[in-house]
Amino acid sequence: MRKTRFASAAAAAALAAGSLLALGQAASAAPQDVPPGGEHLPESVVLPTGDRITLLPNGTAGIEPAPGREGTSFLTPPSPSGDLVVVPTDRVAAITAGDEDPRRYNVSELLRGDHTDAAALTESELDQRAYAGLVPDTFPATTLAADDLRKFHLDLRTRAGKAPDGAWVLWAARDGSDFGSIEIDENGGASEALAPGDYVIVTGFWNDATDTRRGETTIGMTPVTVTDDDVTELLVEAADARPVSVEVEQSDAALLNAAFYMGAESADANLGYGTYLGPNDDAFLLPEPDLPEFERSFIYQPVLASPEGAADPYVYNLAFHDASGYPADTAFAPADDDLAVLAADYRDLGTPVDGQTCGYGDLTEGQIGMGYCRLVDTPVPSQRTMYYTADPEITWDNGLRAGLRDADGEMTDGFVASYEESFEPGPTARTIPNGGLSSGPVDATRGTDSGTEFFFAGTPVGGANDESLQLIGALGGYELTRDGELLASADGYDFYWDSAFTELPAGDAGRYTFTTELAQAPTTVDFGTSVSSSWSFDSESMPEGEFDRLAFPYVVLAADDLAGGYGDRRACQEVTLEMRTDEYGPVAHAEDMTFEVSYDDGATWKAVDLDRDGDTATAELRHPRKAKWVSIRTTALADNGTEVTNTVIRAYGLK
Repeated sequence: MRKTRFASAAAAAALAAGSLLALGQAASAAPQDVPPGGEHLPESVVLPTGDRITLLPNGTAGIEPAPGREGTSFLTPPSPSGDLVVVPTDRVAAITAGDEDPRRYNVSELLRGDHTDAAALTESELDQRAYAGLVPDTFPATTLAADDLRKFHLDLRTRAGKAPDGAWVLWAARDGSDFGSIEIDENGGASEALAPGDYVIVTGFWNDATDTRRGETTIGMTPVTVTDDDVTELLVEAADARPVSVEVEQSDAALLNAAFYMGAESADANLGYGTYLGPNDDAFLLPEPDLPEFERSFIYQPVLASPEGAADPYVYNLAFHDASGYPADTAFAPADDDLAVLAADYRDLGTPVDGQTCGYGDLTEGQIGMGYCRLVDTPVPSQRTMYYTADPEITWDNGLRAGLRDADGEMTDGFVASYEESFEPGPTARTIPNGGLSSGPVDATRGTDSGTEFFFAGTPVGGANDESLQLIGALGGYELTRDGELLASADGYDFYWDSAFTELPAGDAGRYTFTTELAQAPTTVDFGTSVSSSWSFDSESMPEGEFDRLAFPYVVLAADDLAGGYGDRRACQEVTLEMRTDEYGPVAHAEDMTFEVSYDDGATWKAVDLDRDGDTATAELRHPRKAKWVSIRTTALADNGTEVTNTVIRAYGLK
């Protein structure tokens, strides 16, 4: 039997983190074909300040300020390495002065090392790369002789005409040929040796909020030409910037935070700057730069909420985007009638627990934002009114995580549910989660790296009833066989945090069967008391350095009447089955599907007639009068020859 292990969540989460920011611009959230991992896996890390950064399955990053630090703002400096770096602005000065280590704020690198407490790490456990300011020093080294360089001097001034508390500044050649960072001194100035030419100076500078003043953050881009003169000077003044603000109809609404971003993209360069403002910070935007070769973008995403303990709680999730430049008016005041007003009913799946919601809105045709959301405490069950920007060009990715946490704050038992929607103005309603277990998003890969052939797969326990639902704390085991011969097996497999990973014999090929079996369901969840899945598929050895995503089909169930995992036993229930494959892998289509139900926890089964049309099939269920639970068994044969069988005991309940 070959060596078997689990791919940790940290590896997968770090890959996802690396895709969030590239020189300050949000990049594609599509996963990379790099072993090991499964991009459905989340992870979180606590910064030295106690603030927690959580990577969620939908690709967003949730920021959770530590108790007593709710007013903190956060800088997300662009990193040429692609790493996700999150630094509270009140720590930037200490890092710049050398009193604090920037490596403890590199979320990607911390998670790659499977670290969850940045303050607890020893020197040997930290990133061994050199850092330039807040990020790994992967900036290109200049190849020009000193005599070919000229002095560029920059001064930054706040709205009061003084040096800012902190700043993060980048310079970039307009043709995309070179870039680097500029370290601002305590007087708000800096000098850099640059070759004569045309540049864009990307600036973000701020004063932190105190007990006696509000904070202010100013961001912008300024084109500048470095001449052959001895010195080229540039003064950037916040007094030239216009306020960016929001006002809503609910008079007692309080700002929780706001994501604030501006970007510019050309054929040769992607530039941007983003920050995550606290409730006591004011935002200011410098005049739109004259950069005709760049497509400029703007984002302001505030979150406002009712006072704590309000009898009728509400949250505003607003998104003001412009993909063609800066908006003419940055004093945003949406009327409630122009927003979607969602009556949100947050349900538990068996046990009342604490939870958090996350709402992130971005362009439907392509993300331009930073991918950050504010985690709002949300006990389940509970109800709340949610106000959303209603615009067909904005798609909201809304999530709920609920369950029990360990001493480190990691969620160990519960569930995570999310859904995407472009809202229309007016009242609407939704239960979260809808519930109904069938299968979570399955991904599988085979490859060869450094002479070692391997197979790995992520198979979360969950469902997809107009949502993505995954259980946290589902444990079990798996087996991999080839032509009847056992190649690998393991127990203690965490269906949420782990991906199954096993080495394969060199040159191995044939008909494989991969099976998973749930041994322990989450204690806070009444559904999915037993879950088993099996895939039979053909596979061949991969050349060195190549990785192949396998088309592993899985079947999901949807029913409009399910809410919080329960349906109406008296109704004639219409269900829809759909065979899917990993959206980032090869496509496979259904050649056949079957469906069975059980009302006695799998002791007996009844075949259900399907009306199949391609990859989807519909059926009608008339439940026994005294039935309490519906268990399901589905099979599918894909056109690539792969067969899948999935059995879920207590997929949903009846009332």
